[in-house]
Amino acid sequence: MTFHSMFFRVAVACAALFSLAPVGAAMADDIKPLSTAVLKSTTGLCKRGQICHKDRAGSWTPKTAIAILGVSVAEQADIDLYTDVEVSTRAEMYQCAGDDSKGCIFRAKYAGPGLFDYSANSGSTYIGSNITNTTIMFPTGYGIMVPAGEPIYIHLDVRNGSLIDLKVDQDAWIYYVPVD
Repeated sequence: MTFHSMFFRVAVACAALFSLAPVGAAMADDIKPLSTAVLKSTTGLCKRGQICHKDRAGSWTPKTAIAILGVSVAEQADIDLYTDVEVSTRAEMYQCAGDDSKGCIFRAKYAGPGLFDYSANSGSTYIGSNITNTTIMFPTGYGIMVPAGEPIYIHLDVRNGSLIDLKVDQDAWIYYVPVD
């Protein structure tokens, strides 16, 4: 290898290395802060075999106008539990329909795996787990606008098909950016 070819290879390698630094810095400068609100909700104690419906089971009120870019609800049932979760600015569940859906943000349904032995009345009768997430992210440039001071609610409709009474808690994560 001649001195000139070695020099050329080193120069090319250095140029490539130095050209990466501004690209990485530019990408970091392009990242904008994303805020998260965690809405906690509960039905309270839901007795076995009962339907526990609770409008406004949890809420959060943004202090500034926001654009919601995504929502994630963790499915937390590893017993025989059917849950219908709605996140909206509506004060009651099931009020979103057709063209009258302003403030309707997110809705998900999930069910736990059920009982292993339906004739059992004691002991550990459950199998499996349904610990997953239901998430929606809106396309780039789109978001659900919520004015400052307008509450966002979590509504819950839970059917407890298990053999035990339980307190049903449900979190919803809202990913948003403030808007002017």
